Amino acid sequence: MTRYRFLDPMGDEIADHEFGDHATALAWAHGDVDDGPDLPDEEIHRVEYLGPGGDWRWAGAMRG
Repeated sequence: MTRYRFLDPMGDEIADHEFGDHATALAWAHGDVDDGPDLPDEEIHRVEYLGPGGDWRWAGAMRG
């Protein structure tokens, strides 16, 4: 499992959860996953994951 953080438009962390892959984390952020943690009330603007070196990395685009 990989740790993901979810950021608002100002770059502040609004949620932090573990997911098995980027696709699932992004789907959750879009509200497309029925099970799992509740979505935060704030708008998710960016998704990052914790890389092997302990650095946060971009997980993918929130808007297509």
